[in-house]
Amino acid sequence: MNKLQQALYQNFGFHTFKKGQEKIIQSVLNGKDTIAMLPTGGGKSLCYQLPGYLLDGMVLIISPLLSLMEDQVQQLKALGEKRAAALNSMLSRNERNAILENIGRYKFLYLSPEALQSDYVLDRLKRVPISLFVIDEAHCISEWGHDFRPDYSKLGQLRKTLGHPPVLALTATATKNTLLDVMNLLDLQHADRHLYSVNRPNIALKVENAADTAEKIHRTVQLVEQLQGPGIVYCPTRKWAEELSAEIKAKTNSRSDFYHGGMESGDRILIQQQFINHQLDVICSTNAFGMGVDKADIRYVIHFHQPQTAEAFMQEIGRAGRDGKPSISILLRAPGDIELQQQIIQMEYLADHEISSILSILTATEERDEKKLRELLISHGVSETQARTIIHLFLSGKTSIELMTQELSHRMELKLDKMYHLSALLEQKSCLRESLLSYFSEAYKPDHTQNQCCSRCGIDLTAYEQKGEGNKMERFDNWRSELNRIFGLQSEGELC
Repeated sequence: MNKLQQALYQNFGFHTFKKGQEKIIQSVLNGKDTIAMLPTGGGKSLCYQLPGYLLDGMVLIISPLLSLMEDQVQQLKALGEKRAAALNSMLSRNERNAILENIGRYKFLYLSPEALQSDYVLDRLKRVPISLFVIDEAHCISEWGHDFRPDYSKLGQLRKTLGHPPVLALTATATKNTLLDVMNLLDLQHADRHLYSVNRPNIALKVENAADTAEKIHRTVQLVEQLQGPGIVYCPTRKWAEELSAEIKAKTNSRSDFYHGGMESGDRILIQQQFINHQLDVICSTNAFGMGVDKADIRYVIHFHQPQTAEAFMQEIGRAGRDGKPSISILLRAPGDIELQQQIIQMEYLADHEISSILSILTATEERDEKKLRELLISHGVSETQARTIIHLFLSGKTSIELMTQELSHRMELKLDKMYHLSALLEQKSCLRESLLSYFSEAYKPDHTQNQCCSRCGIDLTAYEQKGEGNKMERFDNWRSELNRIFGLQSEGELC
């Protein structure tokens, strides 16, 4: 057992690395800027967590989602690591100040790219040595990426402000154009690159066509009842997540709930923990759920609508079967699906008169703090996604209606092109896995140890169905009854 394997076992209890992890970690320990692409479930977080124990100084992790940050912090704390924190909007002012005032105590600090725009946060970070600057979901840097975040594009300059620490840029799904953009924007021209296949051969891929939406609803309920869980049903909107969960509750014995960004953060964390701890059988969710969730035994993923991009589709697929056991992804398609996704994309676009009104708001204030500007626009009915993009353009000097219209139109066309590309890919008659991998410039190498590939190559769905009676626990009704169950209390009065 070499030194790295010893550290792996001592800190995480694992005897062996997953594919690619050891090479990526060695690159980081050698002080090299590193770009790594590992498939969903490939163990990206270990690639900075293990070096964190072997390097002096703080590991700073930039992450796009609150739920992702919280989950990673909870995983570290479960391993006994007390020097981990997430600096985000879920904290009270006192909690936030306590972290910043004692910032030298932390080994792992997670924060959003937006939080890093704060001069105060930057000032505190400058006071501690940063051994590694980690950018999770690095595809968010690139306009070619499927989830572009304007604040990610500033990370290259912010890294220099923090003393130019080594970078580890991580992603699960990125095309060649996206990776080149990441390298250029972060100035990583001499970085080590460790790029591994996005293919997950243990996950069978199935596409089913339905006559209409009603048939898709019926089929979703049927699949949830038949398939061995736990599972995730991905939905295009918050409303669909709620309605499908209610339908599953009403028509099956499965314990179902919904998850989306419109919920209170505490409710989202509760749902996530219930799912992780086997108190829920299926989650109906928008695509945010599942990123970083430490649940290896998800047996199926149902895509209720076609995702917007091949990258998003591959990420949703990859939430299943992280334990390497046979799992399945089922995409349900019906007439009108493309039009719905098209409308969702076009809703982010703003007409000239809307841009004019927003510019009037921005020019009428001397405020230039991005968070406060975002809150200002949201209070005027602008969506968070629109606000982020508009403020990014405004502060970068694109302050005319013409320039903003041109930029927003360009971004909308990029998204529509990706959506149409995936739709065309799904219409092909060849192997679905081969078609998906070709999008990422990968040649498909059939894995003959896996018996099931995709619906075009032939799938026996019975292999993924429940065998006998499932071990269903009692439904979770509310926090009081759950505490009663856990602690053996007899009455609500005993909780006071």
